[in-house]
This record gives sequence, structure tokens and C-alpha cells, in this order.
Amino acid sequence: MKDITHNKHPKDPKLCKLIRKTITVNRKELGLEFEDVAHEIGLAKGTLENKLKPSMDANDMTITEFIHFLELTGDYAALEYIAKEFDFTLVKDEDVKPTCQEIHVLVDNLAMEEGDVFRVAKEALRDGKIDAAEKAKVQLELDEVVKAALELKKKLKVM
Repeated sequence: MKDITHNKHPKDPKLCKLIRKTITVNRKELGLEFEDVAHEIGLAKGTLENKLKPSMDANDMTITEFIHFLELTGDYAALEYIAKEFDFTLVKDEDVKPTCQEIHVLVDNLAMEEGDVFRVAKEALRDGKIDAAEKAKVQLELDEVVKAALELKKKLKVM
């Protein structure tokens, strides 16, 4: 762990420049002015400008504003930059290809969940009727099957 001697990390000029550049490039694509982008993030134009000036230590972009910025632009270069600063790599879920072993596990999980539906439904039907509690148990098990099936479907799609 780094020795922390100050209460606050100074603004990163590269990050400020990257965010400003991202806004400039994407606002043109979105058909927005800088002021419109600021308002979408929830700030006045001057406030956003100050938050993106490295020399203005008193005004930092909040995490909420940063998230709004990411959602608005759809450009994750600033988030990737932050990840690299901490020796992490940002990877979209869809970019991670599952192994055959992972698919085997998902198929097995789906089969087990289907077996749970069969078992719970048969137990509920044993007396010839299904009460509200039994119905809820079957529905809960069905939800687990759907969840397992969707997870398998998602992984197969990117394989």
C-alpha cells in the first residue's frame, strides 16, 4: 500500500483532459453543445469547466457526475484510464469468452435446477392439489431454471 501523506489525491491532469476530449468528441456525435452536456450531467457549464481544470482542486467531479458522463457519452476511455492507474484492465462481459468447462458447469446447473422443479412440482401434486405455498415454491424453482437458462444462453452467444 502506498504511503498516504495527504487527505486528498490531487486532480489528475491527464484524466481531466481525457474527460474534456471525450465530451468534445461525443457531443458532436450527440448533437449537443458543451453546455447541454453539463446540464445532462446536472451541472452548469462553468461548474463543469472548473471541475475539469486540474488547477481547480476545490472542484472535483463526483462519482455520480462521472457515472452520468459515462452513460451520456457511452465512451469508457476515462474509466479504462482509471482502471490502468490501479493496474486493472477493464473488460466488457461480452468480451470474455467462456471455456468449454464453464459451459459444462452451466449445463449441469440448468439440469439440476430443472430437477428441482420436477421434484417440487411432484411433491406439490402428491395430494392432488396445489396450495399457495406449494405454488410459490414451484414458481421460485421455475425462476431459477429461467435464470440458469438465460446465463447459459448469454455465454453461448459470446462463445
